[in-house]
Amino acid sequence: MDLEEQTLEKTGDRCEVCGAKLTGAELQLALETSGPALCTVHADEVVPLDDVEAVEAD
Repeated sequence: MDLEEQTLEKTGDRCEVCGAKLTGAELQLALETSGPALCTVHADEVVPLDDVEAVEAD
């Protein structure tokens, strides 16, 4: 049995939140960050964990 690590080379072509068709730049960003496939509107709503922890500490 071959257990070689495989990488994600393709992602969905639609936003995982609203289903909008993603642009080439949005698809590239999803691949580079290994993150969810999100349109620009929903990607702007994502808050990095460092920012959340800083707000909670205040």
